[in-house]
Amino acid sequence: MNRRQYLARTGAASVSTGLFASVAGCLGGLPGSSNDSDVTVSDRTGQRALDRAAGSLNTAAQSLTDLQDLENPEGVDFDPTEPRTHIETARGHLETAAAELGNDRAADLATLRSYADVLEGLVAVTVTVTDDTLADDIDAVNAALVGSGDLEAANEIVDARYEKIAGARDRHAEATATIAAIDGDRLDELAGIDLAALEDGAATLGEVVTALETLAGSYDATLDADDGYGALERGQSHVDSGEYEAAQGEFETAAATFATALDRLESGRTDAPDGLDDYFETASCQNQHLTDAATAFADGAAAAANGDPTARTHQSTGEAELETVQNCPD
Repeated sequence: MNRRQYLARTGAASVSTGLFASVAGCLGGLPGSSNDSDVTVSDRTGQRALDRAAGSLNTAAQSLTDLQDLENPEGVDFDPTEPRTHIETARGHLETAAAELGNDRAADLATLRSYADVLEGLVAVTVTVTDDTLADDIDAVNAALVGSGDLEAANEIVDARYEKIAGARDRHAEATATIAAIDGDRLDELAGIDLAALEDGAATLGEVVTALETLAGSYDATLDADDGYGALERGQSHVDSGEYEAAQGEFETAAATFATALDRLESGRTDAPDGLDDYFETASCQNQHLTDAATAFADGAAAAANGDPTARTHQSTGEAELETVQNCPD
């Protein structure tokens, strides 16, 4: 699927433009609407409410369908107010329908409620992935990595971002599970929605969530106070104190952490949206040089512990690698 049409198949796109008109037209000419007193008038309140619920949900879905460029999620201006309002309206109609219809329509109500749950989840996920403050957070991280920013503050920023994206991932998983449980034929009959299209739309949105989680998770590891950049700083402190064996252990921990983050970035970059590619490239570059720096420092500490004069060379190599981090991507 072309990722430039990320949500073009969330389901609303498959709704015929005549659907709403036909529903509205039928409401005025329903069976039993004649003034003939000999005709028994049936109460259509429940059915009308069910139809209106489907219409409101399809309108909410259209708000997602209109997002055409999640290839660059930061560039998407998404306001969740309108779709959330339509979903809330639909839920109100479903309550009316539930009160008016018999138990034989319970499956129809359950299907539309599930559809509402899916859309509500996808809207919440879209809000997270189109958050335009991502660039500000990454700028804070980059400043900390090159020594011109507050490392502790950057760590807190990344933790908060990672938690938010992980929440979006969980919400997306819930939506996907709900889609899998929906009766596709019934959904099509009630709302004119192709379940396969809904699945595809959710899947492609999931690619964006996965890419952002990879990016945030890698930065979280890189800045980690215990095993990431914190270990690198402790290793340098041990070197200054002449505690070379302790320094070597800290440097090796840092190197392993940076290398793991790098592997994660390189793997996740394959399916990441083009709009996030620069972020992946910079983070990969940084972790590569940090890995090389920590490895060189570990070698230097080991050499110093053994009185090996090559310790100074390893130290210089590590310092040069750290300097290169500020030039990423290079």
